[in-house]
Amino acid sequence: MASISADLDDPFRTSLAIPSIVESATVNTTSPPSSQSTSSASTDTDETPNRAKLSRPTIMSRKSSGTNVIPREAPTEAPPQEFPPDDARAMSPRRSSEETDKMLVRARLSIERRAQDMQSGLEAIANQIETVSRNCESLDRQNQALQDAIGDMTRSLSRESLNSKKK
Repeated sequence: MASISADLDDPFRTSLAIPSIVESATVNTTSPPSSQSTSSASTDTDETPNRAKLSRPTIMSRKSSGTNVIPREAPTEAPPQEFPPDDARAMSPRRSSEETDKMLVRARLSIERRAQDMQSGLEAIANQIETVSRNCESLDRQNQALQDAIGDMTRSLSRESLNSKKK
């Protein structure tokens, strides 16, 4: 029973203390139910000190957590944590540090190869864009020349038809 009152006095406790059935049975064992009917005045005063007075804990007031706005200068990643060697978070039952180092080297090499492949692909795309733009400029010049030639031909045909009608 002392543990319940100690739990109620704990200012950091967030849950309510609920007595179990066993604790309430031990509290009410001071007098049998038949003796309660004989003298009601004496049993009320006798049971009051023996019963634990269960009361609700007071509501704790909490400080405001402030706004959730993070300043621009704040670091975006949490700093790496260092764990002691006997901490389970620092140990890996499957891989040793040599294995993880090898995996790291392989991953870096594959990333570098992939980056080089992407860069060469990007260069190929840039070269193809230059080739297509040169072809487009050439076709634009040819198109302009054809339009000029067609325009000259239509003007010459229209002049010839006007001259033939005048005769």
